[in-house]
Amino acid sequence: MIFIINILDKIRSKNKISLNEFLNIKDIPKEKNYLTTLDGEIILFIKVNPINVDLLSEEELETKMDLMSLEFSNEQNPYKILVIPRTVDISEHIHEQEELEKTCNDDISTKIIEQRIKFTSNLVADKNIIENEFYLLVWVKNSEDFETEINKRANTWITRFRNCELDAEILKEKDIILLVKSFTIPEFARKEGTNYGDNIVKLRERRKIA
Repeated sequence: MIFIINILDKIRSKNKISLNEFLNIKDIPKEKNYLTTLDGEIILFIKVNPINVDLLSEEELETKMDLMSLEFSNEQNPYKILVIPRTVDISEHIHEQEELEKTCNDDISTKIIEQRIKFTSNLVADKNIIENEFYLLVWVKNSEDFETEINKRANTWITRFRNCELDAEILKEKDIILLVKSFTIPEFARKEGTNYGDNIVKLRERRKIA
């Protein structure tokens, strides 16, 4: 996931490599918004909520792209972008519709909601619709004032995204664990009632990105 080594080279190697050797995670401190790596880095994750560019005119899209290019070019430190495709999760939407159905007092409204639930479920099931999740990673060396430094960088990025009319948020402990776990257990990404204190898989080695 994070700064992954060239896996093909490892596969070609005669030495057997365990999963832990591919990962570089030392710890995800409780109630914090970062993780620590075995090689002394502190990594913070920023989730960027996507927008539907199909709703933008060609001129609006071009303007937004120019603005984003400008904002990104101002960054002098390394960063990494993750784009993760996932099957659309409609469970929250279905739950809302089911709760709304309970408040209906007439058969017509109830039938409309039932048809809405059925249509949405069939739409996703038939087309296997995928949505992308976007994350930006920033990191600093472990030091006495690393929290101040990395949070300053993260807040600068949040401001940049806001300037581009994009919503972004810094991931907290639970969401970091969900993200890391989802790479080896995809179903874990949105699983309810998960024990987030479970053992964290470890990754090993990172490479600097220019």
